[in-house]
Amino acid sequence: MSGAGEACLQLGELTVEFAGDEAIIHGPSTGGEEREVECEPTALVAWTRFDDLGRYRPLRGARTMRHDWRTRCPKERLEETLDAVYPLALHHITDWKNGKLRLVGLDEVLSRQSGRYELSSKLAQEARDAAAEVLCARCVKVPVWRGERPERDDIPCPEPCSVLVSLCREAAIWEEGLPEPVEPEASVQFADFETAGNEIREAYLRARLAATSDKGGS
Repeated sequence: MSGAGEACLQLGELTVEFAGDEAIIHGPSTGGEEREVECEPTALVAWTRFDDLGRYRPLRGARTMRHDWRTRCPKERLEETLDAVYPLALHHITDWKNGKLRLVGLDEVLSRQSGRYELSSKLAQEARDAAAEVLCARCVKVPVWRGERPERDDIPCPEPCSVLVSLCREAAIWEEGLPEPVEPEASVQFADFETAGNEIREAYLRARLAATSDKGGS
C-alpha cells in the first residue's frame, strides 16, 4: 500500500492522508483537537486497546475506537503501522481479492470448542444467526464467512472471532429462559456478556424476544 496518487485511504475507522513521504493516520473524529500518538506498533496497540470511556476493546475491529487522535509515519512503514491497529487486515484484503482467503464458518468453530466454551456448540441455528448479526454489526470487518460481500477496501473477516464464541456460550444459557432485556449501560465492558446492561447482551435479548413474539403471533 503505497498511497501514491491517492488523496487518502480508508481502513475501518482509520483515515490515511499523504504528505510527501509521510503518511498521517487519523482515528475517528468528533471534530475536536487531535492528540498525537507515537508511531510505534507497541504504542499504537496500547492506545487502541481502550475506548473513549477507558473500556478494554477485546474486539480489534469494534466500532469503539478512541476519537480525535493521529499518528505520523514514513510511507514505507504504513503497512506495519496499520497492522498494529487492525492485525492481518491488509493480508486478508489481498487474499480475498486474489481468491485465496480461507473461510471457516461458525458451525465449524463452535463444533471444536471444549471446556468452558463447549456449551456454545449447543446453541440453535436461529440463535447463532442472531448472535452473529448483533456482534458483527458492531465491527468494521465484513463477515465473508457468513456469505457477505465486501466492497472495495472493506476488511473481510474469514472466521468467527473468540468474542463471538463467548457470546454464543452465554446465549446458550440465556436460551434456556430468555431474561427480559434492560437498558444498556455505558459503564459495562464491551464483552462482559454476563452482566445485565451490556449493550450486546441487551441487543441480542431484544432480537430473540422479538423473534419469539413474532412466531407466537403467526
